[in-house]
Amino acid sequence: MANQLTILIAAKNAAATIERAVRSCVSEPDCSLILIDDHCTDDTVARARAVAGPRLRVLQAPDPGGIPVARQCGLDAIDSEFATWVDADDEWIPGRAARMLRALRQGADVAVDAFDLFDGATGRFVRRLPAPDFLSAPGGAVRLFERNWLPGDSPVGFRTRAFREAGGYDPAVFGPESYDLLLRALARGARFAWSSEVGYRIYAYAGSVSRQIDRQRAAVATALGKHQYEAVRQLFHDAGYAPRISAWALVSMALFRGDARSALRFVDEASPADADPYEILETEGPWPFCEGWRRAFARGVALLLAGGRDEDAAQSFQRAEFLDPTPEGANNLGVALARLGCGSVARGCWATAAIRMPDYADARTNATAPYAERITTHPLRRIAARRDYAA
Repeated sequence: MANQLTILIAAKNAAATIERAVRSCVSEPDCSLILIDDHCTDDTVARARAVAGPRLRVLQAPDPGGIPVARQCGLDAIDSEFATWVDADDEWIPGRAARMLRALRQGADVAVDAFDLFDGATGRFVRRLPAPDFLSAPGGAVRLFERNWLPGDSPVGFRTRAFREAGGYDPAVFGPESYDLLLRALARGARFAWSSEVGYRIYAYAGSVSRQIDRQRAAVATALGKHQYEAVRQLFHDAGYAPRISAWALVSMALFRGDARSALRFVDEASPADADPYEILETEGPWPFCEGWRRAFARGVALLLAGGRDEDAAQSFQRAEFLDPTPEGANNLGVALARLGCGSVARGCWATAAIRMPDYADARTNATAPYAERITTHPLRRIAARRDYAA
């Protein structure tokens, strides 16, 4: 049966990598190939056609263009029940289509597998990026509301109807536009299937959209702002999570959104004053930190975001440092102290943070910028993934 799965590629001036991306897909049988030309001014389209021939369908993204607009153009054009994306600078591993189709035909709306990460400039293999185990636990997909834990969100396999019914790609969300759509699909009950097999190669470049942290975080805040806290709490409840774990998810959402007041309220729900400070709620979960550190760190961040409570924030981060010295705790303590006029002590905190994590961008920026405002709002990832806050 033809056209069982559509493979889509959105490209803008990707002549340097498009042949590799297209070539990696053409060996897949019974798959449609669609290239969305996002107003290329180089020979991207010609190179793609030279590799795929008449099998490749080329569409022109409407004005004003941009990746979410190009993705929506592709979503509108799909004529198969299932589809997936390959980024123009990445690579598909042949045989992936059969595994995706198997999972999607068995009832999943989204199929996720493992990726291999390569350095784009050198072609050097960096590391394997599986989806973390807690996502594949029953109901685990809702943890995406806490943070985007996926090794990559755009190349997942998906049921076309599920993405269309979730509203498609939002042109106002540039960067994590696929994460935004996945959250909306999750809120509608989308079912996920997980595989540990590697089906995709990511090539990371210094200028990649995913490395533009400030813009990414602003878009994540927009995406999370579409969901009411209590609706997300209900999703966690329905998935079987304990009330405190659900409340911690809301803390994470509120901090991404810069909503300090809600974050402080949810911290008190998630970790009451009488909670054991050395308890770890989920030793195998996404946040394997003792409750005392976690409470102190989250409260400190919320107080910094609220403004005017820098002394309280400093005390919270000092408590966090006492319980577990971390790069992010030292960095944020430095921000609080700098606001209080303790510049030399603050610089010592950032130097300490940089020793604990040598490529830590927030600490490096704070140490050299005229105003130290780089707050690390969430604990650094302790799982195999592309590094947060790395220079």
